[in-house]
Amino acid sequence: MRVLPVAPGPAGHGVVRHAALVAARVAEHGVGAGVPPDLAHAQFTDALWGPDIASAAAAFTAWAATAPRPLVVTLHDVPGADPDPARDARRTAGYAAVVAACDAVVVSAAHEAAKVAAFSGRAATVVDLPVPRPVDGGAEPGWADRPTLGVLGFLYPGKGHADVLDAAARHPSRPRVVAAGGPSPGHEALVAELGARAAAAGVELVVTGELGDADLAAAARAVTVPVVPGRTVSASGTLATWWACGRRPLAARGAYVREQAARRPGSLHAYDTLDVTAALADPARTRLGAPPRCTAGAAHAALYRRVLAC
Repeated sequence: MRVLPVAPGPAGHGVVRHAALVAARVAEHGVGAGVPPDLAHAQFTDALWGPDIASAAAAFTAWAATAPRPLVVTLHDVPGADPDPARDARRTAGYAAVVAACDAVVVSAAHEAAKVAAFSGRAATVVDLPVPRPVDGGAEPGWADRPTLGVLGFLYPGKGHADVLDAAARHPSRPRVVAAGGPSPGHEALVAELGARAAAAGVELVVTGELGDADLAAAARAVTVPVVPGRTVSASGTLATWWACGRRPLAARGAYVREQAARRPGSLHAYDTLDVTAALADPARTRLGAPPRCTAGAAHAALYRRVLAC
């Protein structure tokens, strides 16, 4: 079986990385890339396809009109819970148009499937986000000489770095806060804002800038307390990265975290208010013996076969 994978965007973008992981996993199950393809598998989030949701949906549907068929789409950042009702309505309409242009829909969590059903009437297949393979070879970070709270990935508003700084400020030892990543495009000013917040609270903040896979993995292993502070995330590749590096993070309770806590008991510590006291006192509680089982790849290959059989 040959698949055309489609994920326009920079190689470091989370959705583009997701597409590459899926391609690697399906290759283990007899699925390769080739021309002509037997089907196409596109990744959609509005930020990859256009400057706004209307443009992104229009670009996707125009491409879909001439794309190889059958066409499978994986949706990311699925709308349905945005605090801005007008923005949520615009994004929902755009995603509905994308769904209508495809033969099958994939999402990464059951709560996302429920949202897709609500705005489109379509049943989406739920496939867990792939857990990356462990990567070795990164340098031991210099900031690991004292206790740290760590957040992985791009910095952007709502990611939760401010909550982690506040938790560090509440702890008597004032642990260092490490943002292992750089700002997402357009949000470079956030680094200075977070730096000012940290300075006012008497907390040291380290922003590493963009890291390669090996150095990101080294950072994830070196952090004393791993934290996933975003509450409104639709599905979290960052959480999967912590798991790949043998970490059991503290994760803000939201729809995705609640679902993963139920599906993968013992894989994370869900919280309502971030308190790092217990984890700093016993960092071993943030270590995993092995990453959770990953069904991505096998599940995608099975979906492709079902779609081709229709």
